[in-house]
Amino acid sequence: MKILETSPQGLTREEASRRRELYGPNKVQEVRRRSPLKLFLEQFRNALNYILILAVVISMVLGDTLDAMIIIVILLFNATLGFVQEYRSEKALEALKELSAPKTLVVREGKEREIRTEELVPGDLVILNTGDKVPADIRLITSIRLRALESILTGESGSEEKVTGELPEYTPLVDRLNMVYSGTVITGGKGSGIVVATGMNTEVGKIAKEISVAGEEKTPLQKKISRLAIYLAVIAFILASIQASLAFVRGIPASDILLLALVSVIHFIPEGLIAVVTIVLVIGVRIMAKRNAIIRNLQAVETLGSATVICTDKTGTLTKNQMTVRVIYLNGEVIEVTGEGYTPVGEFRKNGAVINPEENPNLKLFLKAMALCNDARLASENGRYSIVGDPTEGALVVAAAKGGINKEKEEKENPRIDEIPFESELACMATVHEFTEEEKYVYAKGSPERMINLCNEIYIMDQVVPITDELRKQVLEVSHEFASKGYRVLGLSYRVVGSSKYRLAREECGKDLVFLGLVGMVDPPRKEVIEAIEKCKTAGIKVVMITGDHRETARAIAQEVGIMTKKDLVLEGRELDNIPEEEFEKIVDSVKVYARNEPRHKLRIVKALKKKGHIVAMTGDGVNDAPALKEADIGIAMGVTGTQLAKETSNMVLADDNFASIVAAIEEGRTSFNNLRRVVLYLITTSIAGGFILLSSLLLGLPIPFLPLQILWINLVTDGICDKTLAIEPRYRDVLRDPPRPPKENIVNRGVIYQIAYLSIIMIIGTVCVYYFSLQSLGLSYIWRGYEEPRTMAFATIIFFQLFNALNIRSRENSIFKIGLFKNKYFAVGFFFSLILNFSIVYVPFFHQLFEITPLNIYDWLIVFLVSSSILIIEEIRKKIAPKLFTKTR
Repeated sequence: MKILETSPQGLTREEASRRRELYGPNKVQEVRRRSPLKLFLEQFRNALNYILILAVVISMVLGDTLDAMIIIVILLFNATLGFVQEYRSEKALEALKELSAPKTLVVREGKEREIRTEELVPGDLVILNTGDKVPADIRLITSIRLRALESILTGESGSEEKVTGELPEYTPLVDRLNMVYSGTVITGGKGSGIVVATGMNTEVGKIAKEISVAGEEKTPLQKKISRLAIYLAVIAFILASIQASLAFVRGIPASDILLLALVSVIHFIPEGLIAVVTIVLVIGVRIMAKRNAIIRNLQAVETLGSATVICTDKTGTLTKNQMTVRVIYLNGEVIEVTGEGYTPVGEFRKNGAVINPEENPNLKLFLKAMALCNDARLASENGRYSIVGDPTEGALVVAAAKGGINKEKEEKENPRIDEIPFESELACMATVHEFTEEEKYVYAKGSPERMINLCNEIYIMDQVVPITDELRKQVLEVSHEFASKGYRVLGLSYRVVGSSKYRLAREECGKDLVFLGLVGMVDPPRKEVIEAIEKCKTAGIKVVMITGDHRETARAIAQEVGIMTKKDLVLEGRELDNIPEEEFEKIVDSVKVYARNEPRHKLRIVKALKKKGHIVAMTGDGVNDAPALKEADIGIAMGVTGTQLAKETSNMVLADDNFASIVAAIEEGRTSFNNLRRVVLYLITTSIAGGFILLSSLLLGLPIPFLPLQILWINLVTDGICDKTLAIEPRYRDVLRDPPRPPKENIVNRGVIYQIAYLSIIMIIGTVCVYYFSLQSLGLSYIWRGYEEPRTMAFATIIFFQLFNALNIRSRENSIFKIGLFKNKYFAVGFFFSLILNFSIVYVPFFHQLFEITPLNIYDWLIVFLVSSSILIIEEIRKKIAPKLFTKTR
């Protein structure tokens, strides 16, 4: 403290700010992100742009400078558009990462406060608890059975118990037991310490190049789309080769054949496809964040839509996490406790009569045990009460306060001198308090089964007597009765010790204890959870509850929220331990509730469900939940109560710890996938139609219907506007009524293929017919240039086919007249903007020479609209007769 000029009160805000300026942020340097210039240049690194650059070269060689310059302008425009989209997407993801940025509990100006980890500076006083990821290199000043897993630095797989004493100056890193290091994990106990190094000055920072974070890897969906684009490119080149061969047979000049091949390839490759995938995923992430589901990687967006099972914790996820003590079993009698929430106002009643804890030594001792064997505290601000710490412990503090026991006052008078922090595998917590030099009290709390087995005496009938099997059975029967009513039940015990050197044994969580009694708490289900679970049933998603609570408590809550019926199976952890793996895999689908479970059981449950072919979403909050979160297809950490390790292992963090937010995220995941499929359907339909229109023209002996610049306009302007707006189409039906999508199902499934073929045929026949009849008065001999009016007719027809088809594809089942044109305001604006641009190109003289088109008269437009609108009319009829014709086909 002296060296770093700090104190037990921590740094002041001003000093912390000054030091941050001096030392910089507490961040290990990552691989440099792409600069805006590099991001812009990378827009040219795709197959389509390579083809366009080739087209520029060929045009220059052939002396067509105007075409070459226009293609260059279009290249720059397309690159700028892609740059803006990607840059905004990266910024959006960075902003979302801030929502799940790690935080650290520090002492500043004498008060505990939570700050962003990157704001830590040398000299900060940090509080460490089980499950925390160590935020910097820290010299410990207190350690209560603190253990850290330091394999990232030492290679040792076990956890080391830490000390606070001095060590020799040249102690090797692996033996520095009075230090904890950035990036390691606190696996047990608690403690505090002074930050001695941050950022690149930490031990991890010194080897930053070995562990630095690379850029985001492409998601499986992005890889699938990339492969699809490659397949389409291969087909495009095959198609172009066939067209070139036909042109050669017809005696078309070599220069025209080359341009023809380029035109065909350009039209067939949907260049906006790969960019739109990222846009859809990022939009999905942003919407999910608004619904309290913070996505940590893009892959989770696509996986969420396939989830078939959600394995969820009970407390805080299905319930409100606002525990309230309702009953106490003490001295062989049941005492009722009144009051609501965290307000410390209520009465204790026995057989309907109010009792005063001050006049009841047994109850007073029980309440004191509840307050002192406890790490939570009751806070008050402007008359409103809240709990700092675990809600279950908070309920005990509130109940004690109702009986006149002030936790802070008791801790000052009877300071804690030793403790065993709560750990799930111990199922208990114990503390030692000094009342006098010769008298110390051990208080312990935990599961009723654990507590009753640690006791050899019991407080009953106003006296301490040896505990018998009959008394144990009696206590457990009361515990089961409480649990069957939905109460969470804890047992409390104590012991008086005289030795000044008494130390708790971790393995036993205390021994030779006196059993005091039971406390029953209720945590009511969240109102929105019942509706969310009903949605899951409709969506074909099974909900499984995994809890450490008693079988009866778990069953009562599960039945109340609709997870299970009375006939469904409940499996306890000890029963699961005795079931062979093969046998468990046979029954795993029939188990709705797992009770008295430990975190290690979660991993086994996930593995069994995955072997059965399920896509599993798993919630967790503790350090021991990390393996199960990592194994699950979708690991979901609790944002409020979750440890930092759980959050960093997960794919998704719930900002409100609410089960309903998981269902909302699945809903958005399905919507994102549907939007992506919608865009793919739109782009590939246009590409295939355009490619076969060119092929059909050659087969029929017609002149080429489109010139290179016209193709670029169709692809980059008409498609480029519509595909981006289709990517943000809202839901027009309840996507949770659909069964989960098979995880291996491609975006282009059979239903999409059939719909592409059906829509493409309409576009091909319509455009070729308009072009053919427009040519009748001009003759049918081949010519590359000229024929402006027939080409303008074909050009206008394919464009308006695209626009009408965009209206179709907004919903694959519902009529455009049902969903309305303005439900997606972005589409409406894009649609009318595209109309204005396309009319401008036909009527503004400047464009006539560039695109070799001519104005159309009213009769021409009537033909264009009648033919191109046929795709909308036919689809409207199909949607009326067979709305699910393509969506049900997989």
